[in-house]
Amino acid sequence: MKFILLLFLTLIFDVASAADSSVGAFKTYGHPRFNKFKSVALPKLEGFVENKIKFLASKTGAVFYPFGGPDITYPLILFPQARSYLLIGLEPRGVEYKDLVIPGNLDNQLDSLFRRSFFVTADMSRIIARKEGMLPLFLAQIALMGGVVKDIKYIDYSFGKSLEIIFVHLRLDKKLIYIQTNVVNQNLNDDLLKFIKDNDLFDTCMIKAGSYLLHQDIFSKLTDFVLENAKVILQDDTGVPLKKFPKDFTIRLFGDYKRPYGIEWKGYFQKDLYKMYHARSSESGIPFCYGYGCSRSPVALILATRGLTDD
Repeated sequence: MKFILLLFLTLIFDVASAADSSVGAFKTYGHPRFNKFKSVALPKLEGFVENKIKFLASKTGAVFYPFGGPDITYPLILFPQARSYLLIGLEPRGVEYKDLVIPGNLDNQLDSLFRRSFFVTADMSRIIARKEGMLPLFLAQIALMGGVVKDIKYIDYSFGKSLEIIFVHLRLDKKLIYIQTNVVNQNLNDDLLKFIKDNDLFDTCMIKAGSYLLHQDIFSKLTDFVLENAKVILQDDTGVPLKKFPKDFTIRLFGDYKRPYGIEWKGYFQKDLYKMYHARSSESGIPFCYGYGCSRSPVALILATRGLTDD
């Protein structure tokens, strides 16, 4: 399907040689915290997928994950059957991979993901200043998760700069698309939304540690887009506020909800969400980290589906 670009510039590089050199270097990358994450958190996450949301496996082909930084680990775990993962952020995609080496501070950059389940904003600001950008973080995670990179593309669109990584994971061909752009209302380009829809890049939305941006009026355009197009939304309380969900969504609650974690977020308490959580029968807590307050605050995991059953 053709898509008209206002900025008609496409840069596609052949990764064949890079896969054996700079990209190949990540095949043996190991992170000091990943083994613990793999032995402790990963089985719990996979257990949640198997026992609670397995019915989504055949219904979630394209995951849209705004505000997640370079986190591809959690989407791969929670939506292992998806064919594409679309991430959006402000951080640069990175330099041409043919000269890429594993950054000396890569362990530090990935530390909060495996320890707290999300990338800290301050860490992301340091990525902005690094010429390597997001690319090494993606390649490291794909390697740690057992994936194999097949191709890398850099494409400049009218709505932002894109990094596309083609890889194999769990014997499935997959695509990671990262677009560097600002999605606040005044900057959100209609061409981006058209691109997402025309290329079937969105049936599922994932939000984790999203800074409550979708609660804010300046992100209302993106919120409306998510609610109009999503069949599945998996989020913590930083995602779409409960009061904004149309009536055709079915809401399933997991874990527990007390209040937003952190004094800076206290203004985002959702009274209706609190009532909905505490009106239901008791359910065991979420045994893994997902968003703010890891191991210090209960995890509230919200699944919203449209037109889907548990079959």
